[in-house]
Amino acid sequence: HFAGAFPLWLSPEQVRVLPISDTQLEAARAINQRLRDAGLRAHLDDRNDTLNYRIRDAELAKVPYMAIVGQREADAGTVAVRTRGDGNKQEIVAVEEFTARLAHEVKSRALSA
Repeated sequence: HFAGAFPLWLSPEQVRVLPISDTQLEAARAINQRLRDAGLRAHLDDRNDTLNYRIRDAELAKVPYMAIVGQREADAGTVAVRTRGDGNKQEIVAVEEFTARLAHEVKSRALSA
């Protein structure tokens, strides 16, 4: 029914956290842990590949959300969120708000992601 693009509540990997560089790795680890503590299936992609390669890999794996962590986001406690199927659109969201939004989407079993 979904051709691999599962809704958030059914997806094996719900969020992929992508630090832009190694300097944001600690902030990305903290965000990943917060998401996991909220019961979400989050994965930290800290490979040494380019950011564009890791974004493309997440898109091909049909991960519903990507949380990109740059220096501005690490300093402000926010993430740049990319949603599957929205192309290059990014939305800057506070980590708490992002976690709450995803938890609500999982709880309500919404079909959009």
